[in-house]
Amino acid sequence: MPSRFIKTTILSIIWLTSAVAYGSPVKLQSYSGDTSLPHKILVETLKRANLEYIYPYASDKDVSNARILNDVKTGSLDVMWSMTSRQLEDDYQALYFPLFRGMLGMRLAIVKAQNKHLFAGVKTLSDLKAFSAGQGKTWPDTRILEHNGLTVAKTLKYPNLFYMLEGERFDYFPRGINEPWDEIVRHKELDLIVEPHIMVRYRAPLYFFLRKDNVALQQTMITTLNNMVADGTFEQMFLADTQVKAALSKANVAGRIIIDLENPLLTDRTPINRKELWFDPISYTGN
Repeated sequence: MPSRFIKTTILSIIWLTSAVAYGSPVKLQSYSGDTSLPHKILVETLKRANLEYIYPYASDKDVSNARILNDVKTGSLDVMWSMTSRQLEDDYQALYFPLFRGMLGMRLAIVKAQNKHLFAGVKTLSDLKAFSAGQGKTWPDTRILEHNGLTVAKTLKYPNLFYMLEGERFDYFPRGINEPWDEIVRHKELDLIVEPHIMVRYRAPLYFFLRKDNVALQQTMITTLNNMVADGTFEQMFLADTQVKAALSKANVAGRIIIDLENPLLTDRTPINRKELWFDPISYTGN
């Protein structure tokens, strides 16, 4: 019997079994119009596994991270995504696939347009410590920045950060290199830009997280994600993402001063040795 037929049969059995074992629609943190890469990968994963899904937050797109964390614990939500930390991996089940292939740990600064050259003289971490960053109060990034001696202004809700920056509550808003371009367009009334001189870098994978005892869904998603990596779908979706394309065309990472930070939140389960899961925009040639 051809090996391809055997593989297809096995996958069909896995998908059928998972659909039966996980009978309820999967509750997602996003909304149907979400164009983010994690949402698209999640939907593709669930579709391949023949699982239905719903959006409990469809009428409220500004849900706090604290609520999302609590809702996964209580079962009001099944899947969330977040930059990882030791605490998150202790409290929830991580699926160890860095959805942005490590790019979220490559941080560019959003600043007010009048402060475009704020970091023109910044060469080292010590230089950067003279400025204050803005971050979400419960974000793992906040602990990473503070661990490295940087000052951080915090808020619970992500949308507040753009208005706090415009109001000079802090100096810069560090974002993964795939993130700031769309965010600036969405807040064009605030006259914000991407600072052109530096990039802060730390290893910070973003994973899907589930409740620890949600075993049927965990196994189904892990199997499906591995298949998407093996058949090239994962990489294709990554390179086709509009945010990733914008980062590769606009970030000019090769021309920036790179300031490396230590991430104390990583665990030994970080899949560092799975080279196919990571991406280096500095050496990427487009081939």
